[in-house]
Parts: sequence; C-alpha cells; structure tokens
Amino acid sequence: MRTIRIACIILFVSGVIAVMSCNKFLEEKPISTLAPETFWKTETDATTWMAGIYNSLQTTLRSNWFDWGEVRSDNVRVGGTGNAQLTMITNTLSANDADINGTTRWTDLYTTISLCNYGIKYFPQMILDKVEGKEDTYSDYLGQCYGLRAMMYFYALRVWGRVPIHTDPITSLSQPIELPRSSVEEVKARILEDIAKALETIGSNKTSKYYMQKAAVFALQTDVHMWFQEYDGALAASTEFMAASGATWVNGIAAWKNIFVDPEASTETVFNLYWNASERGNAVNVCQKIGSSSNTNQYEATTELWLQYKNRVDPVSGNTIDGRYWAQWDTIALFDEQTYNDAVAQIGKFFPWRTAPGAGFVLQGNSDCEVKLPIYRYADIMLLRAEALNKKGQHQDALDIVNTVRNRVGYTVTAQLVDYTGDLTDGIERTILEERRLELLGEGKRWFDMTRIGNIYDYSNNGYQYLREILNPILATRTGAIQYDGVNMGRILYPINSDMFDANSKLVGDQNPPYDE
Repeated sequence: MRTIRIACIILFVSGVIAVMSCNKFLEEKPISTLAPETFWKTETDATTWMAGIYNSLQTTLRSNWFDWGEVRSDNVRVGGTGNAQLTMITNTLSANDADINGTTRWTDLYTTISLCNYGIKYFPQMILDKVEGKEDTYSDYLGQCYGLRAMMYFYALRVWGRVPIHTDPITSLSQPIELPRSSVEEVKARILEDIAKALETIGSNKTSKYYMQKAAVFALQTDVHMWFQEYDGALAASTEFMAASGATWVNGIAAWKNIFVDPEASTETVFNLYWNASERGNAVNVCQKIGSSSNTNQYEATTELWLQYKNRVDPVSGNTIDGRYWAQWDTIALFDEQTYNDAVAQIGKFFPWRTAPGAGFVLQGNSDCEVKLPIYRYADIMLLRAEALNKKGQHQDALDIVNTVRNRVGYTVTAQLVDYTGDLTDGIERTILEERRLELLGEGKRWFDMTRIGNIYDYSNNGYQYLREILNPILATRTGAIQYDGVNMGRILYPINSDMFDANSKLVGDQNPPYDE
C-alpha cells in the first residue's frame, strides 16, 4: 500500500500535545481519553497508528531529505530566486531566519519519534494480549517503530549533533517533556540499541518497498557504522543486508530508471518514501526542489557535475556512454556546457521520460507532484561496503563494486589498481565517493558523505579535510558566502531554531556555535 490515509493521529510538537484528524483539530477529547483507554484495542487501531507514523515520516522528509542531505554540498546551484536558496548555498544559516525555519526546526522529526514511542510502549501489550490473533503483525509494527525511531535520531545526530533523547510517550499533561541535549555517544547508543531491538521483531518482507523491513534496518545499521568509521561493523551489517534484501543489480539504463519511477518492480530498491502532493495538500514538496512544471525549481545540479556525466565517454568513439546522463537530463535541450550553464536545468531522475531517453521528462506541477524517493537502495549500501572493504585493505574487492555500478549503466571504463599512485587507500576512497556522488544525485546523500570523511566532530581546522578542500573553493566564488574554517567550522552543523529554545528551557545556552540563539 502506497497511499497513507488516517482517521486520527496523536502529535507531540515542541511540548504541545494535540489530537488531530486529517481535516481538523478535535478539541473535544484530550489525549488521556484516547490512549490507552480507548485505543490499542484492535488490529485497526494498530494499522491506523502505523499509517500515522508513515504520514509523519512523509512530513518530516518532504523537503528535508534534500535540504539536510544535498543542498549545502558541491552538487547543486540555485535554480530560483528565493532567499532561502541563497542562504543555504552561501552557508549563512541562522537560528531565526523565516526563510529557512522549516529546515532548522526539528519539530516534525520529533513528532515522528513521539509517534514511534507510543508504538514501542503499547504494541508489546497487544502482542501479550494476542489481540485478534495478530501477534505477528504487532511484532512487525514494533520492529518498524524501533527502526524508524533509530532513523530519525540518526538524521538528528548528523544534522544537529547532540540532541535531546525522548523515549517515553506523553501519557499525562503533567509529564516532564523538557530535556537537555544528550552527548553524541549517548545518541549513537540509542540508535544502535533501537536497531538491535528492531531486528528482533521486524518483518522480512522483500516486496513492501514503502515500509521499513529487515533489509532497511541492516542498511541503516551499515550507514551508522560508516558514519562512525567502524568498518568491521559496516561489513557485517552490509553482509546481512545483502542476504535480507534479496536485491540484485539491474541491467541497462531503462532498468536503472525504473528504480525511481517503478520501485515496486525493481530488483535494486529496498525502502522508499512515497510522496503525493495532492493527497498531502502541502505546498512544500519534492518537485519544487529539483524539477517542476509549475515554475523554476529551487535547485539545479552544477555545470561541473553535469559535465562529469557527459564526459564519461567511450575511449574509441568519444561518445558519452554513462546512461545516467540521459536518465536525469533533457540532453536534446541541454547539449553543451554553455547551454547547460544558462538553462533552467531540471533534474528528471524521479520522473518518467516523455518519449525516449534524453528527450525530456513528464514533469509534474507542485500541486500534483507524485514521486517515490529512495531512502535506502542496493547501490547505496554496496558502495558503502566498498568504502569499508577499501579501508580494510581489500582494494580490488572495493573497485569491483565500483565497476559493477558503472557497467550496469553502460560506462565500461573500469577502475584498476594500476590507476593509482601515492596513497592507494585514499585514492580508491575518492573514486568510491565520486561514484556515490554520481549514482546518488538528488537522493539526500552527498552532504552526509562529505561530513563523515576524516575527523568528524573535530571543529578545529584539522577536521573535515575532505569537505573543506572541496567546498571552500566553491564558497570563495559565491558573494557573501562563509567558508569552513576557524570559528565557522561549527557551521557544518545546522543551528537549532530559536523556537526550540522557547519550547524547551533545558536547551537555553546550548546552541551550536557559532550561531546565536
């Protein structure tokens, strides 16, 4: 089931408890009359709750998938004229900027966490009570709650660093809800424990591509270990991922395109976010970011990145042979560097071709946008595995994965050990990171790739060398931009929005420097 419709969900937003229907607030009943006395009694209650969690996940990631994971990287340039875009790409974020408040607030993220907390509390009792004989269903739902909560905390950790940890559902209006930020180590422990709990009960369905199942949890576990540069853990988790997913490489550019336009039928997809703007009724959506028929999109891939695809040529004929070039751009309209540089260059990755590869896409308007965003997929995790193999000295095995990723889309120029001089491990790592950049464009991965390489959480000028060597020269060309050095190394993290300090007094005095509260 892709479409999520719910009758009633409970939201905890910045310390405010509300009962919300799809159409209006229900002011007659406080939360205490709805959970648990009159809820968690039937399979329908359980299914409705899970629908509410996925609804909230859609809200959390509707644009943040791109703003958090892509925008501040070397992948994009401004496509429109909005102040928000200029603020983002010049690295001039602040804690109280109306243009970017939605990006710096963690309200929606904690709403999703809160909904998961309720499931974690009440599904075990439904299992014990054998409600309607659906214990296996509730066990799967419990595992999904743990897995989704872990994923939300992993986003929070990468975006803001230290964050408050909420694990108890709000069952009383007198319950304390203000908590200070926990350490990175504590948040990491929470994430890994939730992953372990998820794997105890979550289902192993390989065809439910819009719901978290076991393979997606192993993908998350791989991602977490790679974030903390724990390569043995990443190799173990990715091995489990391969077995649990049953995924296989696609063959050819049409099959690669189907990863995004028909994920249900693809052998490389694992866990996707379905988005339908007309159903959700939300003005801020996926199409508006990268490709919309309504107006100019907010962001475009840089000319430099576009040229990387175009310049992947056959060494004999000189023709472009990387099929991802035609799968993501209208190459008839965008045929040379000057044309691309001057154009409104929309990314067509998530939209079907109009007629044939390279001939444009069936773009959608902001009000009828419908896309299927990958959260985790096979190539993503296999390329992370390649990084881990490389760090463990298995260099050829790492390159074999890179070459498979290339070959399946037509780029048959292979990377070989003899291509490298100097530090072999470092050179291969750069090759893998660049392949991830090309393979995962627009999927909210590049910024996180850049910020997990080198000395993470080291905000001196010794930290984040990979990011700084790539981004600082780019920022130097942008008027008013702030580079990553000195006190501004802290800008690798997002500011905590000023509203959060108003809602939680335990945060006061604990802003991410160099931002003000």
